[in-house]
Amino acid sequence: MILSLKKSFYFGLAVASMIAATGFATSNASAKSYARITSNQVMQTAPQNRNVTTNGTNALYTKAGTLRGARIIASKYTLQRYGSSKQSSQYFRAYRVATTNRGAVYYKVVSFNGVYRGWIYGGRVNGTFAGGLNPANTMANANLPLQKTGYTLTNTKKYTLWVDPKWSQYKAKQVDMSSYSPSDTFTITDAATKTREQYLYYKVTDNNNSAIVGWVYSGGVAAPNSQQATKDNSVKVTYVNPAGQSVGDYTWIIQKTDLKAGATLTNGAKLGDILQKATQLTDIISKHVPTGFKLSATQIPTNQPTEVTVGADNYLVHVDPVTPNFQSPVAYYLTNTGQQISPSQLVGNSYPILTDAQMTIFSSQTQGTVPAKVFDNALFSDPNKLSSLTGVPVTNADGTITTPVYYFNKQSTIAANSEAKYGDTLKLYYTLPQR
Repeated sequence: MILSLKKSFYFGLAVASMIAATGFATSNASAKSYARITSNQVMQTAPQNRNVTTNGTNALYTKAGTLRGARIIASKYTLQRYGSSKQSSQYFRAYRVATTNRGAVYYKVVSFNGVYRGWIYGGRVNGTFAGGLNPANTMANANLPLQKTGYTLTNTKKYTLWVDPKWSQYKAKQVDMSSYSPSDTFTITDAATKTREQYLYYKVTDNNNSAIVGWVYSGGVAAPNSQQATKDNSVKVTYVNPAGQSVGDYTWIIQKTDLKAGATLTNGAKLGDILQKATQLTDIISKHVPTGFKLSATQIPTNQPTEVTVGADNYLVHVDPVTPNFQSPVAYYLTNTGQQISPSQLVGNSYPILTDAQMTIFSSQTQGTVPAKVFDNALFSDPNKLSSLTGVPVTNADGTITTPVYYFNKQSTIAANSEAKYGDTLKLYYTLPQR
């Protein structure tokens, strides 16, 4: 009996040892299945070049998703909804970047509205937004109004000035209006449209106090002696390109002085019957053709201007793009040293390849000065175009391989081209972050 108990004891001990050993092996295997972080840095590129949208292919985690203990903060479904949202408050800003030992790149991001903050997979190239992220252009350039000065603010409590349009940047700030006077007039210097909501904003400068400058919603400014457009006094002209896409519009407010004696300005009235000058709409159309286009010689409106009626809100006018006469080539320079970056320093032994359509941002019909806002173009925030240049991988002394990434430096570029004219070579400056 005692012998039997001993045998049972040793057998049980052997089984327990095997289980323990198996558990240890499983634990080790499990531990080895988790990734580890090899690099974790604050991003140094310009904040506006780190605005992103989520596409729903990856979730948001408390840490890189392949690390031990990572928990989901926002699901793929939630991030897909944020990515397709029509609200600018649901963009994200990336501010840290980490790389795992498996070569995966993760970005720490925060939503503009502050609801979500965490880590998301961003591809395998540091500085390029891929995986669960797409680069975002929160604003798009818009045409300036014909009238540029003499504007007043309509309601500063409802439509105040912003350093950047509200929600166009993370933590956008309001302009200090403490020295503003309701009698102040403003000059419009720039125009942009919110990409998601399509709200038009103007950048304005106070004519009485140059310290007051910022962006305001277009409905928050009034032109001198402005008159509200209604169905009883206006015609809206829409300019369309050969593909049928709108490239601009203009609302013409008809004045009573434009009318024939005894004519009535009312919705539905035919312009040819009420205007003193039958060609007046034709003149208006010619004066307000969007920049970069000309009236089409082959496509004409279906209705003659004299047949258009008061209240028409989509009178289509066909325009063709104008072939620029002056196009500036571009060269790439390193901010750190001032030396030109050669193609041999870059992956693929090549500079970024731009299409003819993209090169038009460096073109003009006249040889005027290149405006600084050229460098606000979406190409400079697109990682696949001009926001960054990827260098040739370098083998370090310790045997590790580093891939240098040069990031577009807007401030240095604007300074270097302050006197450049269309046709001159434009110098684009890039910064290699110090490690």
